Amino acid sequence: MGTVRENVGTALTAAGLVAAAPSVWQTVTHITDDTYRAPEARHGAGHVQYHMAREVLITAGAMGAVVAGAVAGPRRERATWRGMAAAGGGFTAAMWSGGPVTGVWAPNRRALATHVASTAGLAAGVLLLRPKRNDR
Repeated sequence: MGTVRENVGTALTAAGLVAAAPSVWQTVTHITDDTYRAPEARHGAGHVQYHMAREVLITAGAMGAVVAGAVAGPRRERATWRGMAAAGGGFTAAMWSGGPVTGVWAPNRRALATHVASTAGLAAGVLLLRPKRNDR
């Protein structure tokens, strides 16, 4: 059984991952959605869908790294935590990348709430799971 900090960190990390699920599922459904085809795309009409598939696979890897770091428990080494933090940070940064690039932070309020909840849960959880300085 872990410390209160460990337990809260794990719970918040899990909540952040669960909060992200609708956004990830939305991306998964875009892969086969013909409205996400762009006939004028230089690399072919399905190029946008290819990027959606690639994003889903990258997301699966990032979430896997976050889960691996979270389940390591109190024996988590600093290198494991760094990998977990980088994967979680990269995943959440990608959700916010639309704002500076396109001027659209999220397509609707529900998506914005999903982004805020998943970012807050992952950031707080991963931060709480950071090993103390004298740990590994």
